[in-house]
Amino acid sequence: MSAEFAGTLRERIVIEKQAAERTPMGVHTGGWEVVARCLAAIEPEGVGAEREAMALSAMPRFRITIRPRDGIAIDQRVTWRGRTLMVRQLIDDLQQRDRVVLRCEETRP
Repeated sequence: MSAEFAGTLRERIVIEKQAAERTPMGVHTGGWEVVARCLAAIEPEGVGAEREAMALSAMPRFRITIRPRDGIAIDQRVTWRGRTLMVRQLIDDLQQRDRVVLRCEETRP
């Protein structure tokens, strides 16, 4: 791992997935369980997706870079500085095996 990458991991985040708990009737009870607590580099990507020809969204988007971990998936959530972000895309570049990039969108409380 390069020193330049390691030095950018300054933010503490928590990655969570939806709990798979169900009542005896089979109804999903909700809730979240922790997948990982880690350091990350976070960069804002702006709002909306005009460049992708999608409908505009007023919610901010972020690019979060972390070290590779098992269990990270799309539609999990990231908690950072009181904000809740949903993972919309995972980028696992084979040429940069020391990092995984999560493209996230902030959700409304």
